[in-house]
Amino acid sequence: MSSTLTSAAPAPFGLTAAKVRAALVSMVFISSFFVKFEPAPSDVFFMLAFAACLTGGLRFSPAIMPLFFLLLLYNVSVLVSYTLIPYDRLDSKAFIIGLVYTTASGVFYAAYINEDPVARYRQIARAYWIGATIGAALGLASYFKIEPLYSVFPDFGGRALGGYKDPNVFSTWLVLPMVTMLQAFVLGTLRLRPLAIVSFLMIFAALFLAFSRGAWINALMASAMTIGFTYLLSPSRQLRGRIAFSALLGIALLAVILVILLSIPATRELFLDRFTLVKDYDAGETGRFGNQLNAIPKLMQLPFGFGPYQFGAIYNLAPHNTFLNSFSSGGWVGGFAFMLFVITSIVVGFRTILIRTPFQPYAIPVFSCFVAVTFQGIQIDTEHWRHLYWMTGLVWGFFAASLAYTHRPALLADIAEGWNLPAPRHGRLQ
Repeated sequence: MSSTLTSAAPAPFGLTAAKVRAALVSMVFISSFFVKFEPAPSDVFFMLAFAACLTGGLRFSPAIMPLFFLLLLYNVSVLVSYTLIPYDRLDSKAFIIGLVYTTASGVFYAAYINEDPVARYRQIARAYWIGATIGAALGLASYFKIEPLYSVFPDFGGRALGGYKDPNVFSTWLVLPMVTMLQAFVLGTLRLRPLAIVSFLMIFAALFLAFSRGAWINALMASAMTIGFTYLLSPSRQLRGRIAFSALLGIALLAVILVILLSIPATRELFLDRFTLVKDYDAGETGRFGNQLNAIPKLMQLPFGFGPYQFGAIYNLAPHNTFLNSFSSGGWVGGFAFMLFVITSIVVGFRTILIRTPFQPYAIPVFSCFVAVTFQGIQIDTEHWRHLYWMTGLVWGFFAASLAYTHRPALLADIAEGWNLPAPRHGRLQ
């Protein structure tokens, strides 16, 4: 099933339908810095963008269908599990509504990116950078108690929070824009102008000051993968040299920023406290890890799981493991569907970054961030995170678009040779 929906219908004030759709999608990411309540402003803009794109601007190809069916299977499994709950001890309906919305957005962005991957990635990246810069500014204001913003956007136990309800979600939301900006600096596609540098440093500082151990690992892993793959897959030795030099310079600069931040006594004290790998609430029979181990034998005997949100009702603590929670909320079918969704997304994403396309450099940070955030799902519940499915959509959209190119995936020998493969001019890294 493959169709391209286009529309050239003019809009008022000289705007075209395509420009209206692009503006609405951009506003999703620009406004994503504020999610204190649901529906958040970004949710409203998404619904408007979705409605606007019903008349054009999407390309649903067969390559996207596995994503659609796996997420649909997961949603149906959760719904079936919900119907078998004797009584709803928590607001499980909210879990289901949120899951339907976020997973549907993943499919939407896959079709949206597939229509015009280069232009639409740039559009989304710039909008995300703007939203992340605003969000980082609010996060820094909350951390340093800058009035009058602090009265509206307080901190969370001394941790930067910004316009979010949870510093763990806030900080991981900042990872993708930070990593895409980092790669753009390294490649020279984003110039080192004052506004861009200040924006990046604000995002980095806010992410660090949210003091989320998972987000720190997420950001480090995604950054290392992005720079590593960009270096390996670069088409010339000259560009490799630039990447290596820029990466070392960037590491030195960020190290200086960290030293400055850690020179603040309160920041250093909280950092040392959060740097502990296993906290008191993680250990013990009724701690995070103890609950997870206790739940596994029970879930092996329950084909339909506990039901959405019921893990917290049973153990008085959220599972803090997305994969375990998928089995708890959707039973065996839902759990395996979610795991297969993650595995196939990683496979298609890896295949995409190995193919010479005009958007190959853009696919690298998206893939890297997706792998990092799914890895983070081992220690926190991520299945309702909007940005998880934004990355999902980008990964699958790039994959679908990459099938239009006949260049074969790389072999290990090609990588060792420096990727000096014959490629059309438009297929080289920009």
